[in-house]
Amino acid sequence: MFSLSFALLFFLKDYSLTNFPNDSDVAQYITSFQTINELSWSGIFYRFISIPHGNEPLFWIYNKVAWILFSGNASLYVFFHFFITFVLISYLGKIVDTNKFVIIILCILFVGFGILFSLAQAWRYSLAFLIFIIGVFSFGNRKKKWLPRIIIYSSVLFHLSTVLL
Repeated sequence: MFSLSFALLFFLKDYSLTNFPNDSDVAQYITSFQTINELSWSGIFYRFISIPHGNEPLFWIYNKVAWILFSGNASLYVFFHFFITFVLISYLGKIVDTNKFVIIILCILFVGFGILFSLAQAWRYSLAFLIFIIGVFSFGNRKKKWLPRIIIYSSVLFHLSTVLL
């Protein structure tokens, strides 16, 4: 319910390309979502190998799968992206403390105003950071450490800046 309500809250903003400058992240994500069908599956990996900046393969695979699921409907894509983001935030709250996860979720959202700005503007970075932090917190909860390591290392394939983390 939390994920759905916050996704609807963020979705109500007008994401038409006329409201954003052409060089903004949101305009680039929506435009690239609308044209991702022209790029082949192998082309996603080739772009990353040739020019890694901005061409992280897991994010663009996520876009291509979303394009297939929603038949290129950008509105559904924006809603789906925010829904997935808030599902990740709620899962992170559940990993940190199962008894107080609502308080943790609210602290994540409302104490760190940078996170709210990041959720609305920097989609690749938000997903990569949430995946990285989920991997870090799940590292201590599991006996076998291979899955959290895969999660942590795969966050780099959503956004290269998580290499520094």
